[in-house]
Amino acid sequence: MTTTQQTSTATTTTRAARGITIPVAGPFLLVDAVTTGVNGLAYVLAGGWLAGWFGAPEALVRSLGGFLVLVAAGVAVLATRRPVPRRGVAVLVELNVAWVVASLAYALLGGLTTLGVAWTVLQAVVVGVFAAGQVWLVRKG
Repeated sequence: MTTTQQTSTATTTTRAARGITIPVAGPFLLVDAVTTGVNGLAYVLAGGWLAGWFGAPEALVRSLGGFLVLVAAGVAVLATRRPVPRRGVAVLVELNVAWVVASLAYALLGGLTTLGVAWTVLQAVVVGVFAAGQVWLVRKG
């Protein structure tokens, strides 16, 4: 009987180590997925118009939009898993940090309009906030 309890506890501990069980994890990631998806769809559907406003190449805006739609789908899958895969969220953190760094570099060096710089910095801040929340989930989860 003691062996069964120890095995059960070990299995639960192993499962918890692989996954995030905090109740807010799924909803937080779903908000990220929706935000990313809406942004990506806007880039895809209104890429020409936004490119003009931002001073960025249309192909870049539309390509980033397609990428964001794919990322949003992946984040939505993560958000709906139980438990939420810790490694998946850790990879998402890395992707988001890379996005923030690339966005800030492009805002500084990309020759964007004032609106383009402001938008790029704003979305980098939003992504940075999501990344910070995801780091908390990975550590606390």
